[in-house]
Amino acid sequence: MTKQFKGTIRKALLSDAELLTELGRRCFNEAFEDVTPPDDMEAYLGSTFQKSSMARQLKNSQSIIFIAEIDSEPAGYVYSHPAVTPECVGDKTAVKLERIYLRKLYYGLAIGDALMHAAINEARARGHRLIWLSSWELNDRANAFYKKWGFTIVGNQKFTVGRDIQNDYILSRKI
Repeated sequence: MTKQFKGTIRKALLSDAELLTELGRRCFNEAFEDVTPPDDMEAYLGSTFQKSSMARQLKNSQSIIFIAEIDSEPAGYVYSHPAVTPECVGDKTAVKLERIYLRKLYYGLAIGDALMHAAINEARARGHRLIWLSSWELNDRANAFYKKWGFTIVGNQKFTVGRDIQNDYILSRKI
C-alpha cells in the first residue's frame, strides 16, 4: 500500500528566505554528514545556503519553490528553475530540479513524492516538457527515488562539496 502524505505543501514566500536557508543547511547536513569531512561540509553549506541567495531565488518569477510541512513544522522543500541545460538532456527549455530536500526525521512519509508531484505539476503548467537534475552517483536512496519517478541517466558531471570533487549523474524525464 502506498503511503499518503499527511501534511501540507505550500508555495514558498519571500518571507521564507531564512527558513529555507536553515532548512537547506539542515537537510543537506543530515543527508551527507556521515560521508563528508566537516571542513568540506562547512565550506559547501556556507557558500550554498545564504539568506541573500535564497531571497534572490524566491524573487525570481521563474523559480518553483514549495515547502512541505507536517503539523506546521517544515519537513522539506523542492526548488526548481530554468537553468543552462547540459547537451545530454536534449531540451534547452527543460527545467532543472535543483533541490528536493527532506529532514531525516521525515524520511519514509511520502513527502518526497508530494514535493515531486507539486514541482512537476507547476513546471508542466508553465509549459516545460522536460525536467532534469543531477544526483551524486553514490546517493543510492535519492537515485532509487528518481528511478521510481521515471528519471533516467542521460549523462554525468562533476559536483564540488568543499574540496571534494564528486561524480554526479545527470537524469531527466518528460513531464
